[in-house]
Amino acid sequence: MYWAILSDGTHSIEVVISTHLSHLVQGGQLDEYTIIKVKTYQYNITDDNIHIVSISEIDILDDDDTHNKDCDDKKSKKKNSHQKKIGSPKSVLDSIHSKKNHVKNDGDHYLNLDEDDDYWEHDADDEDKEEPLTWSMNGDDGCNFYDWTIEVTRIVHDEDIEQQKDKRSSSSGNNKEKHGGNKRSSNKKNEVERYHVHKAILSVGPRRSEYFATLFKQSHLSEFATNTSHIQLEASSADSFPSLLDYIYTEKKIKFTTKNATAIRHLASYFRMRPLWKQASAFIRDDFSLETAATYLSEAILYSDEKLEQASIDILAERIEEINRRTLNKLSPSSFERIFTSPKLKCRSRKLSDIVLKYCQTQGGSVDMSLLMKCTRSEVMPSVSRKSALPLLKVAVAGEEKAGVNLSDTNNVLRARCVETCVEEWKETLAKPLLALECHDQNISRILGATSIEHRDLPLAIQVELLEKALCAAKVELDDVKAELLFREEQVEEMMKKEKEKEKCWGQRD
Repeated sequence: MYWAILSDGTHSIEVVISTHLSHLVQGGQLDEYTIIKVKTYQYNITDDNIHIVSISEIDILDDDDTHNKDCDDKKSKKKNSHQKKIGSPKSVLDSIHSKKNHVKNDGDHYLNLDEDDDYWEHDADDEDKEEPLTWSMNGDDGCNFYDWTIEVTRIVHDEDIEQQKDKRSSSSGNNKEKHGGNKRSSNKKNEVERYHVHKAILSVGPRRSEYFATLFKQSHLSEFATNTSHIQLEASSADSFPSLLDYIYTEKKIKFTTKNATAIRHLASYFRMRPLWKQASAFIRDDFSLETAATYLSEAILYSDEKLEQASIDILAERIEEINRRTLNKLSPSSFERIFTSPKLKCRSRKLSDIVLKYCQTQGGSVDMSLLMKCTRSEVMPSVSRKSALPLLKVAVAGEEKAGVNLSDTNNVLRARCVETCVEEWKETLAKPLLALECHDQNISRILGATSIEHRDLPLAIQVELLEKALCAAKVELDDVKAELLFREEQVEEMMKKEKEKEKCWGQRD
């Protein structure tokens, strides 16, 4: 091991030298206490030392004090104005591919080494075509010196399997014929993906993974029996894993998107790559908005990112009326519940009933009675809109039947509020559909615009309840109209009486 003092002219630090720099010392091209100047260098920080692993363009500098130094001075060495370049040594590796310019001696006279350069011409051609090491999913490529394999298994959830079954069952015959050759891609998510890599690249350098750097130091672990790491990842992380390897192997920047940013940040945290984690966090901060919050919420729940999850819930709850309806309908029931039970929820009651109805119609059986009651509690939804009253009543009744409960006698539940709205709007919700479909005049039916009698899909007991309360409401309204008419008649009679009295008075004067 060789030690050196690294200095920028002002500050100095003791480092360990390696690679071709150590060859210069071993070959006698660099003496002890020699001062050299390099254009660029690369280093690697370990637990106890700083290693200089690569340098370029070495120049030897002269110093007037070189012969008057002692051992204590070597740690405080720095460049002075009187230093000048006196030589430029070449490493052992570099000297293989370059010509030597020096004073001719007997060897130069009798052995013409320049003629032997033809022997290496094919190697020079190979050097021009040589590509840097990279990872691969094809382990048969023996020229890349792979010494480690990473097996990534995708985590498949039960709901993912159900969604795949639904998609397959809903596919038409034309789609099957069109995509018949893609059966492999549909099953690919259940397969193990193998990545062939290099331990040195994963564990060394500014983009290294501290996870692998630590792993490769523990040769007693079971992974070393097969030189393979077994890792389970969520689907979005598995999709982003090749980008992670590209980041380590090359100087390319990862292309972040709303869909992959959370997954990449999770990978950076898992494999302990702080610079990449900071890049992903910066992108999420700049990209976070009402339009992207639903996607970030789903990913945050998947990766247990509590801070991102809470931020997404807050913005969605505060501005729920502005959210695209399709975006809301894609949320999982648990995410939908978190938004509707958030203390920051801000939404008009009747607008909220429309949102809940649309979500229930989209999700179908995924919305159970517990979720429905939480999302429609009277504190946040004291009233229901007219157009949502009957459909939401159907949803409530179906939920009660599925849960095996009867809430007909309970006040302030969704069922009672829907019935109340239907009765208040009996002309639109009950009478108008009946008149439209039972009227023999097609013009009148078309004007009324009703296409079905929705309340007839409800249980008979609820139909009777609706019609009875609607009749009572109609009776009350009719009585009000009668009272209004009587009042108007009395006013007319009073006015006519006054007019007759005026006419009588004018007749007596005449």
